[in-house]
Amino acid sequence: MKNILITGISGYLAPYLSKAFLHSGKYLIYGIHNLNKPEIDGVNLLKCNLLDTEKLKVIFENLKPDVVYHLASVTPSRITNEDDIYISNFNGGVSGEIAKLCTAYDALMIYTSTDLVYKNGKGLSEDLSPIEPLSIYAKTKLEGELAVKQFAKKFIILRTSLIYGFTLSTYTSFFDVSYKLFTQGKEVRAYTDQYRNPLYTEDAAEILKSFPDKYKKNDVVNFCGGEYLSRYEMCLQMCEIFGFKSSLVKQASADEFTSYLMVKELGLNNDKLISYGFKTGKYYDSLIRAKNFKPLN
Repeated sequence: MKNILITGISGYLAPYLSKAFLHSGKYLIYGIHNLNKPEIDGVNLLKCNLLDTEKLKVIFENLKPDVVYHLASVTPSRITNEDDIYISNFNGGVSGEIAKLCTAYDALMIYTSTDLVYKNGKGLSEDLSPIEPLSIYAKTKLEGELAVKQFAKKFIILRTSLIYGFTLSTYTSFFDVSYKLFTQGKEVRAYTDQYRNPLYTEDAAEILKSFPDKYKKNDVVNFCGGEYLSRYEMCLQMCEIFGFKSSLVKQASADEFTSYLMVKELGLNNDKLISYGFKTGKYYDSLIRAKNFKPLN
């Protein structure tokens, strides 16, 4: 059986990835957490502050992982609670240390970056489109990309678009917040002028699980769905599928957001993802799938 190591196991995407792996029964799953210990059946949990390089070395020596999914990062929702040096050390420095350890133990490293590294535009491709990270989050995720390229012998870098679906952890997304407000009969202000290529959590997890079998060379891949939607459009479709009043969705502009600089148009080209043999579902159809999940209270 292969050993799979996942950082950020208590985060938003990792529980879905763990679930996808556990269904196959072919892997031993290990997940690193720090202060927030999740409850995920079948996952061997390891407590470690990822800034503790010596403890990380011990974990790698004991496990000798075949594949490492580096999903942990200081996310935009936590940015205001940390200074820039800490964010850089975590998103950039930790990624470099994990890359070195992956090389030392001949592990494939899969690193989730962000589409926010791109300059505003449409048809953004991994190899040709300009890079212009505006926020400290995007800048330090790009630092992570550069560190992975420098130190990892085998890697896949995934520039992740907006992930949606009910959370299986304590972390919540725009999707979770909107759903909760709708159930309470409250209005949701949704941007009409910011566009992304949303990717459903279950599709994202299946792609992540399958990438090691597809690996042939080091690569950077846009990790996204095929549709180009605004949050306003996403909320309207959510209301239709879940039976909420569409009048609860109120038009808003991304210009109202002032916490950090925001890119409005991030239209990713997903040809490379498709070339690997991956398909992603339509947003509308994925909402129907999401109805089978019971959201956390």
